[in-house]
Amino acid sequence: MRIIESYKVIKIISNLTKTNNMTFAGKVAIASGIVFVVVVIFGFIMFPKMVKSKVKQQVALKPGSEIRKMYMKTPFALDFKVYMFNITNAEAVLNGESPVLDEIGPYCYDLWKEKVDPIDNEVNDTLTYKGKMTWIFNKAKSAPLTGDEMVTIPHPLILGIAVAVARDKPAMLSLVSKALNSIFNNPPSPFITATTNEILFEGLTVYCNVTDFAGKAACAQIKSEAKNVIYISDKIFKLSFFGDKNGTVDERPFTVKRGLKNYKDIGRVVEFDNKPNMNVWPTKECNEYHGTDSTIFPPLLQKEEGIVAFSPDICRSLAAVFEKETFVKEVKVNKYTATLGDMSADDSLKCYCPEPNKCLKKGLMEITKCVGAPLYASLPHFYASDESYVHGVRGLHPNEEEHGIYMYFEPMTGTPLGARKRLQFSMPLEPIPKISFMKNLPTTILPVFWVEEIRWFWNNFSSCRCTFFRTTGAR
Repeated sequence: MRIIESYKVIKIISNLTKTNNMTFAGKVAIASGIVFVVVVIFGFIMFPKMVKSKVKQQVALKPGSEIRKMYMKTPFALDFKVYMFNITNAEAVLNGESPVLDEIGPYCYDLWKEKVDPIDNEVNDTLTYKGKMTWIFNKAKSAPLTGDEMVTIPHPLILGIAVAVARDKPAMLSLVSKALNSIFNNPPSPFITATTNEILFEGLTVYCNVTDFAGKAACAQIKSEAKNVIYISDKIFKLSFFGDKNGTVDERPFTVKRGLKNYKDIGRVVEFDNKPNMNVWPTKECNEYHGTDSTIFPPLLQKEEGIVAFSPDICRSLAAVFEKETFVKEVKVNKYTATLGDMSADDSLKCYCPEPNKCLKKGLMEITKCVGAPLYASLPHFYASDESYVHGVRGLHPNEEEHGIYMYFEPMTGTPLGARKRLQFSMPLEPIPKISFMKNLPTTILPVFWVEEIRWFWNNFSSCRCTFFRTTGAR
């Protein structure tokens, strides 16, 4: 319609210039008007359409393209930070007192991400790849921390095994008590004091060279089900949170849409671990993959659509909602924020509840079915969570600036110019009468550590991209 109306205006002006009694100056003025209208048509109608068409082509994951190269291997390291929660009153906790926590961090790492073994499917317009992550400790950013600081946390295996059996097979607790005493040499508590390096990467040593029935049975179960394990020998292994993943290829491939046929599909997950859906949650909808793999997003973002990405760490897709328009380096961007939601109040999230009629309070998600051990995910310090979790321990101070999730997107290209992804991992603490050193424990959710992944892409973009963003209407 705008083009048709503008054409009519040009036609009228053109006819006026043919009038014999019009002065030369008048004709020049009218000619200038025609030029102005043409510029308006191109600048406000044709040029944006051309840019949008070009953007759709450029962001697709076409083999050999620049965006594909950056997608396969991030050309710069991401900032990855870890904050440990040190239990300062472990002895008192054994007698029922609330845990007192001291946050230690950040431990800073350069995180390099790449995708390997790519397979393109031209018919389905998909790309299949395997992920690889490498953490390198950044001494300068971590200083004065070195990673050799001693911290006290719940032992992942001791507490994990005890709680899992108490919940699912309580009749076997006596046997499990004997097994824990055998494998861990009569532990005085479900806690362990070790260095941050050992807990995160080097690993806590577990000796399964026991000969008693209970110990051998437990070790066999651990070997068949335990994740995050590096084997030293057939009967000795190390358990850590990131060590087994560092510098190794994740054998669970992603299959995503390339966006060559439909730009809105760019990066959308269609398979993970060779499966078209998960088999973790009780309903079809919660077992489906929604959104992208969090590396790339479609262009021409609409505020009301939000940002959705699948996270294998919690076996779930997370949706970020539009908060406001703002500016980053003079470029207009949309700010999005995300939480884990409230499963006790939101019907669409009830399929993530541990049991159909037993939902956790706001902000907390049990991921036991996802990781195979009693573990909970939330925002750091239980930010945006029910206050009872915050008050279940001492030493937490939740606030949006330090503990919220937020992202900045340039809407035309779908480029994430900045993001802070944060997640806390906690374990359940509860009394177990049949295990002597756990019989007087308080009932609470005990934070272990939280991580922050910072993607501040802007500092790694050249000035020409700044010009492009401004030209396409970012301001």
